[in-house]
Formats: sequence, structure tokens, C-alpha cells
Amino acid sequence: MFIGEKIGFWFKNARPVSLPQSLLPAAVALGLAASQRPAEFSLFWGLLAVLGVALAHLSLNLFDDYFDYSKLKSDYRRKLAAKGQQARTSKCPYLLNGSATQSELLLACLAFGAAACLCGLPILLVRGSVILWPVVLCLFLGFFYSAPPLRLSYHGLGEIIIGIIFGPLLMLGVYLSACGSLDFVIWPLAVSMGLLVCNIAYVHSLLDIAPDKYAGKSSLPEILPTPDAKRWGSFIFTFGAFGIMEILTIVQVFPPAWLLTLLALPLAAAAYASVKVWLRAPHQPFPRLWWFGPMANWPAICAQKLDWFMVRWYLARNLMVWFSLCSLAACWLDYLF
Repeated sequence: MFIGEKIGFWFKNARPVSLPQSLLPAAVALGLAASQRPAEFSLFWGLLAVLGVALAHLSLNLFDDYFDYSKLKSDYRRKLAAKGQQARTSKCPYLLNGSATQSELLLACLAFGAAACLCGLPILLVRGSVILWPVVLCLFLGFFYSAPPLRLSYHGLGEIIIGIIFGPLLMLGVYLSACGSLDFVIWPLAVSMGLLVCNIAYVHSLLDIAPDKYAGKSSLPEILPTPDAKRWGSFIFTFGAFGIMEILTIVQVFPPAWLLTLLALPLAAAAYASVKVWLRAPHQPFPRLWWFGPMANWPAICAQKLDWFMVRWYLARNLMVWFSLCSLAACWLDYLF
């Protein structure tokens, strides 16, 4: 393989479909920094931080594959599906079909991570050590998400950690990179975005309870003892961001433009309804509607009989996307007026 083909191969296997989980919170942090602190704002350093975030995200996705595959070969999903369990069968296909070795996977993890560090080094030199604390925490939580000895995602902490990384830590890091210091308003917005990213992971884990249990992994939905508890977990992650932002808008911490985020409520209602249907009757279809937003490769997903999983995952992701776009519009209006 030529170098360009290798990069493309590993980029594809690093699950770029998940990049909105990092790029959109990072973009919202940039938008808020530009609207709140235009005098100190640097687009160059902010964009360099966003690039570093994306590369680190891809690296951590591959590390997750590496450590999961090291613990229990990922073909256990196929075995579960063959027994009639609802289980996705696409984890680490490039290792299972021999397209790459585990050693090559480790090198790809390190290469993406090194590229992220190259983005972060000049920001560190310009902004100083203040940028280190969110970066170090992100790297620690992201690496030990699935790496031994901690394997945090195996003990019911995975979904919360994803929310913390891609909400507060990521957004504070990008804001610091762009401005050099923090403003109070970034905190509630970062928590709101973290809840919506956490919701994506929560829905994923809820639908993956059987495979995760087989792999010895205790996810947050698996720990919650009853269907009602699981439903309330979904409710908090789905609607919590709206509660935070709208209350803070009413008390005038945020300007009225932030009421635009209410435009995402229909998607939130659909995402929550899809989870309720699955908890009540896992095999009951939940049809895709046009206003749910883009769902790539849908015909192929249906052909593989993964629509039961992907319609819910896409709904959770599209909810976060739409909330982010509304937030960016609010930042722009706040800057103008």
C-alpha cells in the first residue's frame, strides 16, 4: 500500500462517522469564544486545536479497537448474532478479515496520536501550561477508557467518560486555545453538549447490552436495574441540555438567541420515543422518517438488518448535530447584536 492508501485505510477504520461527536462541540466552543471574547480570539490557534481534537479522536477510536480485540476477539458479536441475539457484527472487521494485523493497528493508533500532539505543541508554547490540564485529563480518560488495568468502560463509566471528554474537557481546551483564558458561559454550554454526546454513547450501549455482557463489560444501561431506570437515564441525557440552556436563557445568563436550541426538541422527542419502543419491544420496528436527518448508507444498513440499531444511533447523533448548529447560530446572532 502507498502512504496515501494507508492513511485512507486507517482513516476509514478509525470510524470517521463518529467525528461529529468531537468536531461539533469544538466548533461550538470556537463560536462561543469568538462571540464572547473577540479581542483575544485567534481563529488560527482555535482551528489548530480542532484539528488536534479530530486526530486524537481517531487515535482513541483505534485504541478502543486494539484493547477490545486484545481482551476478547471481536468475532464474539457474530457468534451472538448466530444465536439469534440482536447484535451488530461489524466490530474490527479489518482485523477479522486479515486486512491488517494487531501490530499494524497499534502503529496506526500511535501515528494518529503523534499527529494530534504535533498540533498541540505550538498551542502549548503560545498559551502556556493552562492548556495542559484539559488535554492531560482527556488523554488519561480516553486511553484508559478501554486500556488495562483500569478499563473504565468495563465498569459502568464509559458513557459518562465520553460525555466528559467530548463535552467539558474538549470544549474548555478549544476555548483556551482560541482565547488563552475561560469565561463562565462556556461551562453550562459544555455540560449541555456533554450530555448530548453522552446520550449517543448511552443509546449505543443500551442497544449493545447483550454483546457487552458477553465481553465482560458493564455499561451504564446494563447497571441500571430496571427498564424504567434505563428510560429515565435516556430522558436525562436526551432532554437535560435543553433544561440547562433554556433556564439560563430565562435568567439572562445567555441572550434570547439561545432559545433557538428549542428547534432541536422534535428530534429529541423522536430519539427518546425510539428508546422507549426498544425497551418495551426490542423487535418492534421503528421506521425512519425523512425529518430525522441524514442517515448514510441506509439501503446497505437495511440489507444487513442493522436498521433497528442505526436508526436510534443516527437519531441520537443528529440530535447533537442539530443542537450544535442551533448553538452556532445563537453565537453568530450574539456576536452581531
